[in-house]
Amino acid sequence: MALMEASRRFIAGLSSIIDKKVRIILNNGKWYEGTLVAFEHPSLNILLENAVDNSGNKYPKVIISGNSVSEILTTEIPLFDPEDFREYILKALKLKEHQVKVIPEAGIVEVQGRYRVSEKGVEGAGPFAEILHEFYEKYIEERKKLLQG
Repeated sequence: MALMEASRRFIAGLSSIIDKKVRIILNNGKWYEGTLVAFEHPSLNILLENAVDNSGNKYPKVIISGNSVSEILTTEIPLFDPEDFREYILKALKLKEHQVKVIPEAGIVEVQGRYRVSEKGVEGAGPFAEILHEFYEKYIEERKKLLQG
């Protein structure tokens, strides 16, 4: 894999956890837990909102220098998994492989080159978009049940 591709995947992975709960562990062992709202590349400076540190102190916003970051851990499992959703609709709607494509860096499933499905729902209009929306809702409900145990 080329270095550019690896870098692109890294940024895509980090972008996919924007607006998710994370724990940032610093080089000195201290940590912050909160919602990741932004990051800078390549410095890896991070902005958290509604954060709590390991001492229980609460902060509305925390900016963390990328130099001090040791680990970034996600603490919530996303409901929408593009690869999983692709397999789900391929089976459920009996679509052909070439009709459903995952765009991993965007967290999107593109269907028939016309419709886009992400964690935010279905983009597109018309009868097929409505069918996709129904399957999306069903998929999300099944994922909720699965993730709750």
